[in-house]
Amino acid sequence: MSINLSFVKTKNTLSVSAHKKNLRDSIIAKIIEIDRHETLKFDNELLIFICNCIENALDIKMDKKALALDILHHVFELSQDDRLILGASIDFLCNNKLVKKMHTITKITRMTSDWFVRHL
Repeated sequence: MSINLSFVKTKNTLSVSAHKKNLRDSIIAKIIEIDRHETLKFDNELLIFICNCIENALDIKMDKKALALDILHHVFELSQDDRLILGASIDFLCNNKLVKKMHTITKITRMTSDWFVRHL
């Protein structure tokens, strides 16, 4: 028996945790959809994709680098050395402005066109 608790809204730290989990799960699902994703552990394009997803979907204060490493750890089971290497790569991407924030109009346009493609 499942009880629907959608009417109960979370606040403060619970809301942050729920948002973080939803974002992490969505990005992980998108990565797993990629053919042969297991071979992309140190791929810079995947790292840029993850960082762009976090940058554009996160609307609360949170450690974005830690979230990216957490996502990568769930997908690839990272060792401590792997975390250091990927952490340095994330710093490089951010310092060289390779992670870009999208304009709100661009986000709305893409979400609307995606909705129309899925429903027509």
